[in-house]
Amino acid sequence: MHKRFTGKRKLAVIGALTAVAVAVPAAGAIAAEINGSRLPFSIATGGSDEDGDRWKGPGSGHAKACGDVPVNDTRTFSAYIYQDKRLRPDPQIASTSRSYRQAYGCGSYKGTSTSGKYYTKVSWAGIPGSRAYGYVNAQN
Repeated sequence: MHKRFTGKRKLAVIGALTAVAVAVPAAGAIAAEINGSRLPFSIATGGSDEDGDRWKGPGSGHAKACGDVPVNDTRTFSAYIYQDKRLRPDPQIASTSRSYRQAYGCGSYKGTSTSGKYYTKVSWAGIPGSRAYGYVNAQN
């Protein structure tokens, strides 16, 4: 029988396969904002809001709630991801609570389904007279 890969050719094939095996998980691990999940809010008065946009579960099979309020204050906001169940109560999938003075951040990943529809919600403490806006989103 004829040997297919010998010497330098074998090393080149092994090197190429190793490079692909290392690069694929690294590229898949990069988190990105899920299109349609951003929900901005004004912190002039406290409150809560629900995003009217619904987005499909990401192909990654998971999502995490993220957000930011660019104000140096100890008050907090909470970001949530809910699954839209139409006529049944919507289950909360993921959440995070953060202080306004913390930089942009996220909670932990939670499982999603590519066939499911999801949306973001937020609740926040108000700072009377503030003109700052915060936002929450989902990342995959």
